Parts: sequence; C-alpha cells; structure tokens
Amino acid sequence: MKVAVIYNKQQDVEGVINVFGMQNQETYNPKTVERVASALEKGGHNVRIIDGNIKMVEQLEAFMPRVVQGEQPGMVFNMAYGIQGVSRYTHIPSLLEMVGIPYVGSSPAGHGVALDKVTTKVMVHAAGLPTAPYWVFYDPNQIPDDLPYPVITKPKMEAVSLGIEVVHNKKDLQETIGRLVEEFHQPVLIEQFVPGREFAVGLLGNQDPEILPVVEIDLNGDPNAIQTLEDKLQKPKEKICPAQIDDKLKSELSRLTWETFRTLGIYDFCRVDYRMDDKGNLYILELNSMASLGSTGS
Repeated sequence: MKVAVIYNKQQDVEGVINVFGMQNQETYNPKTVERVASALEKGGHNVRIIDGNIKMVEQLEAFMPRVVQGEQPGMVFNMAYGIQGVSRYTHIPSLLEMVGIPYVGSSPAGHGVALDKVTTKVMVHAAGLPTAPYWVFYDPNQIPDDLPYPVITKPKMEAVSLGIEVVHNKKDLQETIGRLVEEFHQPVLIEQFVPGREFAVGLLGNQDPEILPVVEIDLNGDPNAIQTLEDKLQKPKEKICPAQIDDKLKSELSRLTWETFRTLGIYDFCRVDYRMDDKGNLYILELNSMASLGSTGS
C-alpha cells in the first residue's frame, strides 16, 4: 500500500499564503518522522514523507492518483499538528476528507473538540466523568473573590503546557490571565488544582480498543509539581511504565480512558491524562488526540 507520512516543519512560513493567527509550537523532530516511515516500509508499504502545507494536495495526487475500480487506495499516516490558527489540528484531516484520501487518526470534529480545553471539560462533565471544578475567564476583572485556590491556568486552545501555571491568589491570577489573554488572544480555562500523582493512559483502536499500559509521570514525590513547557521541550520528566499501581486503579484508569475516548468522539488512538489526589480520587485533565510518538512522548 502507498502510505504518505505527513508532518509539519517548524515555523513553515513558506508553506502558507499568509501568516495567520497563532503559530503552532508543536512539531516532530524529522528523525522521529523518518523512524515512523522506516517502520512502515519494513511492513512492506511504499512510503513517502510529505510536508503538510500548501503544496500537500499536489504532492499527494502525484504519489497516489485517483484509483480505479478494484484498486487499493493509498492512505495517510498523519503526524501533522497544523501550521497556524486555533483549529490547526483539523487542517490536514479536513483536506484529506475533501480530496478523498483515507487517513489515520481522529476526524476534524474530534480533533477540534480535543484541542479545545473548555469544550472538553464541558463534555466530560456532562457525561458524569470525574474532572476538577473549572471556570473560564477572558477579563481578569471578572474573577470572583471566593474562588478557591490554588488553581491552574490553561489557554483554551493551546497544547504542550503552553501558558500552564499554578496560581495561589486573586492578584496573581488577574495578572496571569491578563498576560495569557494578551499573548494567546483567547479565553483562559481555570481549574481547581489537584495535588497528587499524575498518570497518562494511551488507547489504540476503535470498537474493541487496546488500552496501553498505564504511565506515571515521575514528580519526585512532590504532589504540587506539574509538567511545564520547559520540562517537555528541554528535560522531560521521567516516566514509569508500567506504573506501579494495583489492579483496581489500573482497571478504573482503563475504564475512564475508554469512556473519555467515546464521549469526545475520537478515532484510532489517543492519550488521556489524569491527576489522583491523596484520597485516591481520579480527575481527568485532558485528552490528546495527537499524542506524541517521539522518544520522550507518551
């Protein structure tokens, strides 16, 4: 089968007509993309790596032209986070659906929900799944006096821990929200901060998916620690896989991962992140529909 591995170069200003909105901060190391392509080639596939930019459709058409009856169509292994804009995860799947090429991963709708932290919270909460109390602010002056601290800030449409901070009082929260709104031009999700352990659970498949081994993020025994942008880009925290947990907790994490996957309408694969407090209560943090395949990723 012909398989196109599509990814984005960092700051690909030549791959667009105009620079528009927020520029994507997530890109794969080219060596990771090459490793994925190599693995597919070892599986007997005809593989080509293609940049996910303005020239993508033309290159796809040359590599895998229109099929005739009885022929097997090619497909795309999507590793592209998108170049720019708040809906960047949806760009490549949308184009692929438009031109009629099958692809691996979630639909544009699924990616749109997963990237939007506020929509994710609303849907998870409505489904009765455990998640921390939350608020959404655009104006720092709207923060009520009785907000329970500490809280954690998250820009509505960002990833890789961009803008994530733990805040302990109203004055600091007002300053943080004002700064994040100015930087990212979007509302800020505020969650009740949950001290404790942090887990990540991957899922692979659809109707009868495989729940991958539970991973614990090593916080060095500090229940107040978080994964920052600097951690992820410079010195990722150690991961314990499989996590040293009992079967009951493993089963509950697996159940919640499957329920979150279904609730948000995701396809093929995902990763769900959790915090667990000192009483053993689990809280869903987010679902990542474009979980990293890098050596330090999930």
